[in-house]
Amino acid sequence: MSSLPGTIPRMMRPAPGQNYPRTGFPLEVSTPLGQGRVNQLGGVFINGRPLPNHIRHKIVEMAHHGIRPCVISRQLRVSHGCVSKILCRYQETGSIRPGAIGGSKPRQVATPDVEKRIEEYKRDNPGMFSWEIRDKLLKDGVCDRSTVPSVSSISRVLRARFGKKDDEEECDKKDEDGEKKTKHSIDGILGDKGRPCGGTRPRRAPGL
Repeated sequence: MSSLPGTIPRMMRPAPGQNYPRTGFPLEVSTPLGQGRVNQLGGVFINGRPLPNHIRHKIVEMAHHGIRPCVISRQLRVSHGCVSKILCRYQETGSIRPGAIGGSKPRQVATPDVEKRIEEYKRDNPGMFSWEIRDKLLKDGVCDRSTVPSVSSISRVLRARFGKKDDEEECDKKDEDGEKKTKHSIDGILGDKGRPCGGTRPRRAPGL
């Protein structure tokens, strides 16, 4: 029996309403902590809950032994994105604890010892901005990424001790907003951080 050009023969067409068997893992499973789901690797996770601490320790331990994140992901049945996020957080803060879910990041306030160091920096260099003091606290090892005070906290310390002009406060405000940008972004790489607020671009030499 011949068929029209471009049509599928009747014998090759699937019957209407035919259900094909599904393969793979179930989408939802019951766990002691609640209703869980199964990822593409076969690992069970609970949406909205952080990964258990023993798995976080195992991820960091395997990374210390030189095992690549993709291999860690397959062996522990944890998504590659989750492994990368835990390792990045560990490299930045030295902690494997999960971050807070929702809400704003708690503001870091300067301790009395850090306030004294801020005052020393300002006395040694009166023209130093708050963001420069923050970078120097990190560079000198006075604070780390998790304990360094924010630019606004440093500005409050400077206002209480020395007083500040409006233009300096405006500069610190813009610098604080700039912290929210990714350091490796194009703007962060090409931007001139050393240029003061409201400054103009350097003039080109004649003939260039």
